[in-house]
Amino acid sequence: MWHEQEPHKGERMEKILKVKGMHCKSCNMLLEDSVGEIRGVESVKADFGKGQVRVKYGDEALLSKIKGAIEKEGYTLA
Repeated sequence: MWHEQEPHKGERMEKILKVKGMHCKSCNMLLEDSVGEIRGVESVKADFGKGQVRVKYGDEALLSKIKGAIEKEGYTLA
């Protein structure tokens, strides 16, 4: 069984998530705003051209919450 690695207390993580369904700059802004509201997310940069979201986050943010915010906006993780 595969487990997602979460940051330990005080640790910082950076993930690049592949996202399907992004088509324009508005998609970038929507995802950046949505993911950026999660406590512990330090930075988020969406790129619709590459179909990815780069997220830097600390131990207060769970990767599952980040993925949930992306899916809540109607996008699919690849």
